[in-house]
Amino acid sequence: MLQKRLRVKRRIFIRGRISFLQEIFVLYFGIRDPRTPFHAKLVACSALAYLLSPIDLIPDFIPVAGYLDDLVIVPLLLHAAYALLPLEVKESGRQKARKHRVRLYIALIIVLALLLAMMTSIFLLIKTLFRF
Repeated sequence: MLQKRLRVKRRIFIRGRISFLQEIFVLYFGIRDPRTPFHAKLVACSALAYLLSPIDLIPDFIPVAGYLDDLVIVPLLLHAAYALLPLEVKESGRQKARKHRVRLYIALIIVLALLLAMMTSIFLLIKTLFRF
């Protein structure tokens, strides 16, 4: 009896939630939809601006806390923007995300590879300039 109850709870949990990555894909398509309200677009754009901005609430040179604010604030803002999307925009975004899932994952892998290559090249450049 207990195992059956746990199985049902687990199934409901999986069906009721979507992953953060799927939420980002739905948000990407939702922001491009004309039915999306301005305040949802504003929250999503502010999250992106905060991520790219050199100005932080806690400076990055402070150990642990400097990067921790980026890891907390940006996902919270993105989740808030997702929550502000209307239901019909979320549903159409989910359908588009399912349709373009492979392309989105390939684009994500390419962006991550480019970031890694950029960080490696900066590291090697600094290493050759200062002769470590």
